[in-house]
Amino acid sequence: MPRTRAYDADLVILGAGCAGLALAARLAEGDSGLRVIAVDVRTDYSDDRSWCFWADDAHDLRPIVAHEWRDWTYQAEGGPGVAHHVDGETYQYVRGADFYAHARALIEASDRVELRLGVAAGEVRALHPSISRPAGEGVIVSTSAGDLTARWVVDTRPRRTAAMLFQCFSGAEVDHGGSLDLAALGIAPGAAGLMTGMRADADGLGFVYVLPLSDSTALVEWTRFSPSPLRASEVRAGRDAALAALGAPLGAPHVRVLREEAGVLPMGRVPSPSADATPSVPGVIVAGAAGGALRDASGYGFARIQAWARDCADRLARGEAPIGHPPEPFIRRQMDRIFLQALRAHPERTADYFAAMARGVAPARLLRFLTDRARLSDLLAIIASLPLLPFLAQLPDRSRALATSSARRPDLVRALPRVRRAPAPQREPQPQPETADQVA
Repeated sequence: MPRTRAYDADLVILGAGCAGLALAARLAEGDSGLRVIAVDVRTDYSDDRSWCFWADDAHDLRPIVAHEWRDWTYQAEGGPGVAHHVDGETYQYVRGADFYAHARALIEASDRVELRLGVAAGEVRALHPSISRPAGEGVIVSTSAGDLTARWVVDTRPRRTAAMLFQCFSGAEVDHGGSLDLAALGIAPGAAGLMTGMRADADGLGFVYVLPLSDSTALVEWTRFSPSPLRASEVRAGRDAALAALGAPLGAPHVRVLREEAGVLPMGRVPSPSADATPSVPGVIVAGAAGGALRDASGYGFARIQAWARDCADRLARGEAPIGHPPEPFIRRQMDRIFLQALRAHPERTADYFAAMARGVAPARLLRFLTDRARLSDLLAIIASLPLLPFLAQLPDRSRALATSSARRPDLVRALPRVRRAPAPQREPQPQPETADQVA
């Protein structure tokens, strides 16, 4: 493809995971006329993850929804399940493999959007002005396949970040032959288990996430909230114990693992002072998990990423600069902060807090809160469901101090699973490859 004006591309997208692919696909199916290059260090895609969100039938990704549930369940260990249902909305599940294939098909059908795999991106810096490039315009990206110049860069590469808590999970989609005991977690037939078997101790909350996909298959995940990222082996052991307790032990003749997924999601992401002091490069936007795509108090990000990709693509089509994720509204940001601080202050009570919200808040109110649509009355109902004093004590903002203390565990950070990382091509130059310890 020919260069666009004085650049290799109008837009270069760094990282082609959920956010990068979403934006590239939106631009590919539109008529912006922009020349776009997306690069990613991986050499291919695998069925390595899944995403869930609440929605109705009227959205354009409906064809790739693999399963949905009208009811979803919360349950504290040993207690009854609390079933939630909201008319007109279902909990919808998209397989990573289906999303990747959908986005890549749109990109491959476009003559202006290109996906380059096996390319590691390194330094991003401003271009020097020239006759064809006014001062302050243009970005150059060093990659393992040579430099790329662009008018704009959207950087979606995952990176380590400080946070108040980390949501560490390990899951396996299994063919259990019908042996999975969903009743033990209070999950009724046809329902999903979002937070079941909840138990908490001095280290934080643990729970089982179960998506029944058929009578004989299910995705089962063990999730742990922790002040520091946990070793993959530790979280995987929790998953295996959960499967065994539910009657589907790995290694049994009737249990077969179909695929696995794992990750670490930062909750209450707090930029470090050094990052705050780093000057930004004009024309570069950070998006994806590193740019604030994940909801602090829940870790949900797929629907937020899709909404951002639509908005960003629309703006680019109008000739405007790309945008990052919108800032969290002040009230929601403060509620999430106070909640996460309370979880850090009283980790042994975490299961009680979530169970209280599941019991005491109407499903429609809780759903609006989880999907960024909460009204003032919804926020008041959530506050009323929780014990007052522990949360009043968290009104002072201690998020930066808590995030800093969490980051002082380099032994655990180094031990995180290398999710979504593929070897970089052995070509010059050799930039620092993207890390994907924390994922969306």
